[in-house]
Amino acid sequence: MPDILSAVPESHRDLLRSPLTATLTTIDINGRPQSTAVWYFVDDDGQLKGSITSDRQKCKNLRHNLNCDLFIIDPQNPFRTLEIRAEAELAADPDKVTVRKLAKLYGVDEAVLVRPEEDRYTLKYRPRRVVANPRS
Repeated sequence: MPDILSAVPESHRDLLRSPLTATLTTIDINGRPQSTAVWYFVDDDGQLKGSITSDRQKCKNLRHNLNCDLFIIDPQNPFRTLEIRAEAELAADPDKVTVRKLAKLYGVDEAVLVRPEEDRYTLKYRPRRVVANPRS
C-alpha cells in the first residue's frame, strides 16, 4: 500500500504530521453514521493508523462495515480541512503497541490510555479518496 503522505497534497501533510484530533465516522448496522473524536498518526511504514478498543461502537461498526471517514480540521484555520475516505483494516494489538505510540506522540501518560483488561486493535486507514480543502 502506498505511503499516505504521497496521497495527500504537500499543502496538507502537516495535518497528518501534527498531533491533532480528528473525527472518525463509521456506519452502524442500520446504515446510520456515527462519529467520534480520535487520535491518529503516520507510522514508520508510512501508513495512517489509530487505536481502538473492542467495546466501543466504532469498533462494532467497523466489524460490520469497513467503510469510514477521517476528517481533520486545521485548528488555526477551520476552512482548511483534510478528509480521508477509507476502508478500515483492524488488527489485534494484544501488546498495545499502537496505543503506546499514540500516548507518546500526544504527550499523554501511557497509564491513562493503556489498560490491561482492554482488547485493543490497530486501525489502519486504507485511503480510497483524499479531499483537501482549500485545494492547493
